[in-house]
Amino acid sequence: MSLSPAARNVLRSVAATLVPDGAADLDEQVARKIASLPRPADRRELDLLLRLLDSRIVNLLLSGIPKPFTRMSPGARERCLRGWATSRLPQRRKAFQALKRLTTVTHYTTPGAARAIGYPGPLGPPPTTPKPIHPVVITANNTLACDVVVVGSGAGGGVVAAELAAAGKDVIVLEKGGYRNEADFTHLEGDALETMYDAGGLLATSDLGLVVLQGATLGGGTVINYTTSFPTPESVRRQWATEHNLPHFLSSEFTRSLDAVARRLGVNTDHAKPSGRDQVLIRGLEQLNWHHGLLPRDVRNCPQDDACGYCGMGCRRGAKQSTLITYLQDAADRGARIVVNCAVHRVVIDRGTATGVEARVGDLALTVRAKAVIVAAGSVHSPALLLRSGVTVPALGRHLALHPATAVLADMGRDVRPWTGTVQAHYSDQFADLDSGYGFKFETAPVHPSLQALAAPWESAAGHRDRMGKLPQTALVGILLRDRFGGRVRVDRDGAAVVDYRLSRYDRAHLRRAIGAAAEVLEAAGARDIWVPLARDVSYRPGSNAAREDWLRRVDAVGWGPNELLLVTFHQMASCRMGTNAAASVVDPDHRVWGTRGLYVADASTFPSASGVNPMLTVMAMAHRAAAVMVTH
Repeated sequence: MSLSPAARNVLRSVAATLVPDGAADLDEQVARKIASLPRPADRRELDLLLRLLDSRIVNLLLSGIPKPFTRMSPGARERCLRGWATSRLPQRRKAFQALKRLTTVTHYTTPGAARAIGYPGPLGPPPTTPKPIHPVVITANNTLACDVVVVGSGAGGGVVAAELAAAGKDVIVLEKGGYRNEADFTHLEGDALETMYDAGGLLATSDLGLVVLQGATLGGGTVINYTTSFPTPESVRRQWATEHNLPHFLSSEFTRSLDAVARRLGVNTDHAKPSGRDQVLIRGLEQLNWHHGLLPRDVRNCPQDDACGYCGMGCRRGAKQSTLITYLQDAADRGARIVVNCAVHRVVIDRGTATGVEARVGDLALTVRAKAVIVAAGSVHSPALLLRSGVTVPALGRHLALHPATAVLADMGRDVRPWTGTVQAHYSDQFADLDSGYGFKFETAPVHPSLQALAAPWESAAGHRDRMGKLPQTALVGILLRDRFGGRVRVDRDGAAVVDYRLSRYDRAHLRRAIGAAAEVLEAAGARDIWVPLARDVSYRPGSNAAREDWLRRVDAVGWGPNELLLVTFHQMASCRMGTNAAASVVDPDHRVWGTRGLYVADASTFPSASGVNPMLTVMAMAHRAAAVMVTH
């Protein structure tokens, strides 16, 4: 669905207000992104929003400006949008953030705009690396048969496919995304978001309160993640074993699975050369005498140079040991068939037994008949697929954990070049256990123009442009919150996944403490100006504890509601959680969906709760164990 002509006309004025120096066709680029949104409901909502913005009556009531948006002066347009950004009405904030994110990210991910703020963009062309995996080409409506069909190729699907293929099973892997390898990693942000991230990087919760970043490419999130490979913490294993009655998490069997996947991925702490961002983090933590440690990473022969900061757009060196170059390659070498660009609509369930899946590859229908179906599409799409398939387990889609992430950022007054260097090298667990194992970690992440554009408050075009221009001097302390109370995944009338999530009061208290502590770290590291990604520009210049406390009071005054503070989720978990009864969980301890024979789930959605650490290695270990169990069933 394309925007209506009336909406397109308003979008032209909105884009020119948000980014006055944008390209002449910026509104057309944004319109194409809106047309590509996966949910028809979101496209309809944005069309209506834009048309309402040109209503004289609506603007009089909501902004006190009795004119259509397209007939306002430039100053009045800024006042109008600023009022939407900071409104007490959540719907108005949601509308503003939708337009601000689409427009500013689209603008600053174009090479010319990025270079204008001191960002160099790709460091040369990608290598001419051949593609060693040969996906099955679907040229007509088709039916395939196998022992096991695996939906998804990331940390869960990739491992379970390889292990089952090694056990002699005939395996088919279905991946929603395409097959891109080193030769395709252009390191252009816009291209990477469009081709390797779910929904082109535009996926978000239903109220836009959290941006949901996850992979949609062969290898899933393991291709675009930051290589961090923590084992499941002992305290979390104990919690899952005791509170959820799942003793196998404390067993030597699970430890062996953790060790096996870590070995296959080459997990080590030898590749932890601190980037400029890490150096700021380390300096602040050491000044405060707070904990910091080396991050374990799944890399081999990683040069840890400037190009490494682009790893979220794919590792050109093949140093990152994603499933693409490890487990999926193992599976393919053992005869597994892989189909890409394949959207699975439903699991076929016949008299209580899963017998295969129905999917589409472009406009073509694909049916796969199988003796077992393993769903590993991630914590958003796995429950959505089961819901579309008629699975009615009460807990399905519930208890979703997202590790809400944000950051405190700072102008360091000198070049940090936060997009360069090792993607993540050091972390701090100083506040990881504030209450019963819940708290937050400090980590860093590369800051490319898209992230800065999302984070920088927009109160005026000039103010936003000024903050973007300080990107080379920007450092951050990233906050990874272990959330205790979760959200929900459901499907809309079109069958599309919808993520509902609201930060609880309990988790919000931990987040506030995290923001204050992160500011302390940046102060201790010598920051000149400290800010947080709010809808309002709330910053301070360090000088005393009183300055920081006053800043925190101003942060409180702006608010913690949806679209007041930018929150991002890189880790989605627990929406098909494991347990010992069908009333409170979706899968049993052996990953079998309650009430349906031959149907399994093997991804982060089976976590009993948030893991508190980057979840990749835990997902892989659970999938490794699950495969061993499935062979015997």
